Amino acid sequence: MESPKNEIQYNLLKEELLLTQSQVDKYDQLSRATKTWAVTLWVAASGWAFQTEQKEFALMAALVILIFWFFDGVNKAFRMNYKSRRNEVQRALQLVFRGEALPKDFQSPNLPTHEERRVIYSMLRLHMSLPYVVLIIISLLLYAKL
Repeated sequence: MESPKNEIQYNLLKEELLLTQSQVDKYDQLSRATKTWAVTLWVAASGWAFQTEQKEFALMAALVILIFWFFDGVNKAFRMNYKSRRNEVQRALQLVFRGEALPKDFQSPNLPTHEERRVIYSMLRLHMSLPYVVLIIISLLLYAKL
């Protein structure tokens, strides 16, 4: 029969796994919304630049993209932190499920802290930066042509 301590550890880890996964899902949704708003506002500002033939709106479109790129970087960094913790909890759950002892330094709950340097790292990753960089370049080309 399973010991009460193992059962408590298992339940606590299971709840932390659910919490960390829900946070990952939340940041995925925020990232989608951020990208949607970024493109929507960029198209509006770019269209306004075309319509009014005022190149300042093209710069405003580039600024909009920079701001949303930063917000998306923050969301992605937070998501990566929760994903790392979720993976740690999954490994711990496997140990508890097999009846093995947890590592001595393992604590639960132990929600992640967020580091600023991870925001810059996530912003500069190719899969994340490429769409934003392309839109900024288009805005700058539009600015040069108007």
